[in-house]
Amino acid sequence: MLDKFLFDEAMDDPENVKTMLDIILSKKTNLKHPPQTEKEQRTSTDNRQIRLDVYAMDEDDVIYEVEAQKENTHNLLKRSRLYQGIIDSKLLPPGGIPRTDRTFEIYGTQYR
Repeated sequence: MLDKFLFDEAMDDPENVKTMLDIILSKKTNLKHPPQTEKEQRTSTDNRQIRLDVYAMDEDDVIYEVEAQKENTHNLLKRSRLYQGIIDSKLLPPGGIPRTDRTFEIYGTQYR
């Protein structure tokens, strides 16, 4: 599932997203029905395209963001901060602070 094309194709089906999260978290997730999954495109300040691979929300408003990364690009910490910022911006209420205690970022890698 680390192949970008295969991962994207498989995660287009919300039931596959639910099954994957159930396996990774070793518990049943109650994704909203129908499960909300989306691929979000953003443009960074240096005009690079940034895309969240899988963004899903469950019935308790817990957010799951899943990424697949085949090669170690040595930027996982920066990418994690960037993705968290994108998620936070979607949750930001007017004049408030987003609740980030209910967000999970999951990275599938084949390296340590």
